[in-house]
Amino acid sequence: MRRYRKYIAAVIIYFLLLALAALLIGTRMAGNSAKNRITFMNRMTEQINGTGDTTVNVQSGFTDDDIADSIEVYYLDEMEGDVHFGGENNTYVWTLKNEDGSTKGFVKYEYYHDPNLRLIALMEIILILAFIPLILFAVLVEVNILRPFQRFSEYPVKLSKGLATEGIPESKNRLFGKYIWGMNMLNDRLDADRKQIDRLMYDRKKFVSVIAHGIKTPVANIKLYSEAIEAGLYRGGKPDPKDREVASKIGKNADDIARLVSELLDDPGSLKSSYEPSIGSFYLADIKERITDDFSNRLKMSGIPFTVEASGNPMVTSDFEAVIRCVSQLMENAIKYGDGTGIRMKLYRQDDITFISVINNGATLTEDEIPFVFNCYWRGSNSQNHEGSGIGLYEARSIIKALGGDIIMRIEDNTTEVLIYL
Repeated sequence: MRRYRKYIAAVIIYFLLLALAALLIGTRMAGNSAKNRITFMNRMTEQINGTGDTTVNVQSGFTDDDIADSIEVYYLDEMEGDVHFGGENNTYVWTLKNEDGSTKGFVKYEYYHDPNLRLIALMEIILILAFIPLILFAVLVEVNILRPFQRFSEYPVKLSKGLATEGIPESKNRLFGKYIWGMNMLNDRLDADRKQIDRLMYDRKKFVSVIAHGIKTPVANIKLYSEAIEAGLYRGGKPDPKDREVASKIGKNADDIARLVSELLDDPGSLKSSYEPSIGSFYLADIKERITDDFSNRLKMSGIPFTVEASGNPMVTSDFEAVIRCVSQLMENAIKYGDGTGIRMKLYRQDDITFISVINNGATLTEDEIPFVFNCYWRGSNSQNHEGSGIGLYEARSIIKALGGDIIMRIEDNTTEVLIYL
């Protein structure tokens, strides 16, 4: 910020010096012009008074601005009626004298050009010079403040929606250095927290699954024993009414426990109802622009070729941020599980269906695993050396289904394609 304060101080000093120079030059020009005109008219008056000759032959040392454009002589003995010496032009009247000092006539000098025009031209030049630092300052503010701020202002929104896939690139701009550093730290912290939450949810699910499966067998045994007691198996086939009543209650409670265990096993977690659609209109090119902006630098740094094929630019009615969130998840998986030799994204529309496809080189799953890839907490055979919790694709499919579409996966010719259709 000190740099800009110095620049502002320099601009103020520049304006003060420019104003002072304009004042001095303008004063000098105005003074010289008036002085030279008076000198010229004085010499011409002496010449006319002595010889009556109005020919201009005193040009030495004078400019065209100093020499009158019209010189007219009026003698008193020749004048009839009133003579008007005024006019629209710069008019000056000098007196002709006799040797005894009496007035014998007048000389009228007219200038068709105003000496102030030079001052006006000077002021115009000064105004142009004055605008140069203002324009430079405006360009500097636009390039170094407004444009970066407009780009950075979108980042907190992405963070709040979990869409920030990479940090803000480092910049030499000192104004935003601390902001960039802080936002990148916040992104790293949120990313770590999300991973920790995913791990905790996975551990919770695993714990619940183990406990539920552990309870399932004893409950089934209790159910069998209650049915045996109720049938009088332990009384020679003659059930006791009281035993039947108690066994029935035990069986009912066993059924309740079995139902709760089934619900625990079927419940994938809290992701199912966490998304509320926000429908709006956007263009297919908006998806291309956003994904390219979010991933191009990262893929360049990783040396992964990335191409986007967009067919047309139709309008899409859906939840833009939700779609971006899902496509970002597919891109993350393509980067994580692909072989690094290339990723393609295809966007097109057929009839009323919008298709968004992410294709990465390297088929790392088997055909048998495809039916399970969208299950919650399920991780494929290619996940051994990669972090993850098995939630990403499940969540993406849940969101897309809430938008009236679906996601499918296809593996062919050593490529993996995940296709969203809306």
